[in-house]
Amino acid sequence: MARRLLLLTTTALSLLVQHAAGIGQETCVSFQSSSSTFSVVSGRRAAPVLISQEDWPGVQLAAADFVADIERVTGVKPSFRNVTTSDIQASGSQTPTIIGALGKSPIVDRIVNTTGLDVSSIQGQWEAFLSRRVENPLPGVSSAYVIIGADKWGTIYALYDHSEQFGVSPWYWWADVPTTKQSQLFVSASGCSHGSPAVKYRGIFLNDEQLALQSWAQGKFMNGTGAPFNHLFYGKVFELILRHRGNYLWPAMWSGKFAVDGPLNQPLADFYGVVMGTSHQEPMMRSTPNEFDAGKWNYSTNRTLSSSTGLKERNELALTSPSTP
Repeated sequence: MARRLLLLTTTALSLLVQHAAGIGQETCVSFQSSSSTFSVVSGRRAAPVLISQEDWPGVQLAAADFVADIERVTGVKPSFRNVTTSDIQASGSQTPTIIGALGKSPIVDRIVNTTGLDVSSIQGQWEAFLSRRVENPLPGVSSAYVIIGADKWGTIYALYDHSEQFGVSPWYWWADVPTTKQSQLFVSASGCSHGSPAVKYRGIFLNDEQLALQSWAQGKFMNGTGAPFNHLFYGKVFELILRHRGNYLWPAMWSGKFAVDGPLNQPLADFYGVVMGTSHQEPMMRSTPNEFDAGKWNYSTNRTLSSSTGLKERNELALTSPSTP
């Protein structure tokens, strides 16, 4: 009985993996060709992936992950290029995948304007996206699969949504979840779509990170020395959040200093499009490692300054001190 139950469970999990899709969303990915599909990979050939050089850096990054994910699944790596509209026409790419955010990608905007592609369901919407097979989207291009986001997040989520349906788990790196291998990848002509989420900001909180996470990160990213929560660590965290269609993070703060531990931490968060929050005492702009541990706000070592008497003395000192411009 136990063996039969295990077999049924394994079979059910296998079916779930083969038809993975975002929550509340139908799949647009298949592994067999039909008259209503667009070929992503077929016969060991992959459709080239094209993106405007003017699009968001975070979209560029997710597009590179999208290409890597296709290779993880099929063993075939699509060509990936930053292009202009004239580049596409000159390249002779007959059936590319074209990625872009509305209002940010001149290529996508031109396709919408010249073909009359209906994007009213996502235009101006928070984090919405759609994808479609479009016939004759540009001169010299017979057909293209166009992945369009209403904004930066929407475009990024569209790419990671396709990757998950291809068979790449959001946990492929953090939990070593194996990728389901396929020899062919197709997407439906009608594509995938998703509207705005019910909850605007969604993310995770790195709480009580010492000792386990901090020690692991220091060994993994810093060879045992230096600040462990740097841009190498947070780059992996940001990718995980975005692959789960999140956009928000409360960083490690027990002994971590997000903006200080790595000079690239803040720019990288903006690059990825992850909104940074704070927890515990930090919403009051107080940092445990920087201020309490350093002694300035530690009552046990600064009783006079921390007490009401000390506060009164400081206020009186401020009133009697000459003002400075």
